[in-house]
Parts: sequence; structure tokens; C-alpha cells
Amino acid sequence: MSFPTLSSFGRSFKMNGFTDVGEQALVEDEALSIPAQLNITAVVRPQFQSVSTTAAPTTKTAAITADQVLLIGGRFGTNSGVFIEYDGTFANIQIMNSFDFGGFRAGVNIFNTGFGETAGLEFSSVHGQHGSMLNGKALSAENQLGSFGGNTGGVALWAANDWAMASVSLITDGIALDGAVPNSWKLAPSFRVFLQPEVAGWELGFGGGITSGRTGNSATAVAAGLAPTVQLEMKKWFLDFQAHGELGDTQVGVYADFASAKKSSVFTGGNKVNLFNTTAGDLEGWHFRANVKPLHNLIFGAGYGEMKNKDNLAALFTGTKARQWQVGAEYEVYQNFVISLIYNNTKVTPNVGLGSTTTKTTLLDIEALI
Repeated sequence: MSFPTLSSFGRSFKMNGFTDVGEQALVEDEALSIPAQLNITAVVRPQFQSVSTTAAPTTKTAAITADQVLLIGGRFGTNSGVFIEYDGTFANIQIMNSFDFGGFRAGVNIFNTGFGETAGLEFSSVHGQHGSMLNGKALSAENQLGSFGGNTGGVALWAANDWAMASVSLITDGIALDGAVPNSWKLAPSFRVFLQPEVAGWELGFGGGITSGRTGNSATAVAAGLAPTVQLEMKKWFLDFQAHGELGDTQVGVYADFASAKKSSVFTGGNKVNLFNTTAGDLEGWHFRANVKPLHNLIFGAGYGEMKNKDNLAALFTGTKARQWQVGAEYEVYQNFVISLIYNNTKVTPNVGLGSTTTKTTLLDIEALI
């Protein structure tokens, strides 16, 4: 709801493990340091949506309770903090630990979120937790190649300073993190590097990430609706870039990424399923978008992207090329109350056979924080 999506203060707040409290009073004792008041924000978010797809009737929905959540967060120790999204369940959880080593900070974070495999510590506004302004995550290749169950979780070891961040995580799909699935603690390694220098008054950010390894066991495969003999793997890599700055009196944000996920061999005689890509073709895509804020309470956004499924086997018909473009505008009634109107046009063309399908989505999104 602000611009840029994640400011330098926001990055510092995350790097310090959500422990900064400003002028808020603390309750302190030996081995105890917590805020005097619990920090909770309620998000109220009615949505009105119209979806028109080729050769199908237009559907119109009104979701007054589309995305109501409680955001609970803050310090629970001198070096530890937490962020929780509660929607009736603990939908997103990040437990942060941050220690000062002089020229940098480092820690170990635990997470289970829908924000992607880098959510252990993420500063980019291209995808994940901070890419939602004007539905920007719809125009993120990295975000589109999410894990099978929606959530991804694990443990991240990280180090960061004002201009760079690096993390090594051990992750799995969220379906194996409910305590009911004996996952055998087999987690896939995931690596992330993100640089954030300031150049000529612009805050830049660029980096990449790679995940490659096996996860879970037969119980995890069954929980995913697969045969117990299937081996689960998580294979994906991406590059991302962002720039925040001003042109005259206009604030500008530019975002781009490229992502690729290996196909699942179970469709072509193998026994492996890639939880980032459960199809018979390699997935590869790129996206670009920009936001401008010419007035203090008005933001415009636009972007374009493509995602290819490289399967060309006529018997499977999963190979496609999806092209999408999106435009939107957001009006800030107050700093904590915005109204957005977003139009997305996605055209999917099969690699084999004829005929394409176009989906046109118009979304009126109203969001208030209290």
C-alpha cells in the first residue's frame, strides 16, 4: 500500500528480525524483552471480479470476505521477532532471528508461507511477499513457478548488510509441514543472493536464486495425491531486477525477472515429480512491469510477460505459450486505505494443435488496514 513496495526502512526492519519497536514501551527482565502491547493489524479486503474466457460464459463474483486476515508481528526477544498472517489458520509464518556481527547481520529463520522458497529472508519487491501492489505478482515468472501445495517452508541461514543479502535454505512443500506427514526431514537445498546498491539516487536490486534437490518420501508423495513410488524433487532457478527512483517529481518502480523449472519425468517414463513444475514440459518465462506515482495518492502500473511450456508431445497436449499484459491504477484514500482497478489479459496458445484461449480479468480491489 506504499511506494516503493519495500523501502529501505522496510529492508532494515526485516534484517533486524522485526525487533525494532521505535518509541513503543518494552517489558524487560532477565532473558525477557517484549513489547508492552501486542502488535496486530486487521486487513479488510472486499473484491469484485469479472472473468471472460474464450468459448465460456463470463463470470462475475463479489467476494466481500476475499482476503480478511490478521497480521500479527513484532519482537519476542532481543534478537528475535515473528510475522504471522492469520485467516482462521496460520497461513503464513516467519520466525526471524538476527544477530549483529559488526559489518553485517546474520541469523537463522524458520518459515512456512505462500511467499515462495526465498521467504526465509527476502528484500526484493519483484515477487513474493512484497510484489502484491497492483497485483504485480501476476507479472512475475518466479512467482508463477510456485510450489505444488501453494506454501513453501523450511529453515534459512542468512547474512546481510545494507547493500547485499545471501541465504542458504533447506525447504520442502507446505503439504509436508502440518505435522501429520512423516516427511523424514529430507529437505531440498535452496540458495539466494540479492544485491541492493544505490546508484545516482536510484535504489537498485538484482540477484538470483536456485533450488535443486530431492525432498520428502513416500508419505509426502501420497499427501500430494501421487503414487508412493514417485520421487519428489524441487528444481528451479531465477534472476530478478528492480529499480526505485524519481524522474522529476514522479516516483518510479521497475521490476523484471526470468525463471525456469525442469519438467517432471513421471510423464515420460521416469518416476520423478518436480514440485515447481508438475507438467511434462520444461517451464520458462520472463516478465517486466513498471509503476509510476505522479501524484501523492495515485499510482499507475503496467506490464507484460510470457511463460512457455516446452512440451511438444502431441499425446499430452501440455505444451503452451502464455502471453499476458496487465494495466492498473491505485488511489490512496488514506495511507491505510486504497482502491485499485486492475485489468489482466492472458492468451494461451498450444504448441501442438490449433486454437488459443484468452482470459480477460477485471478486478476491483478495496483494501483497508486497521
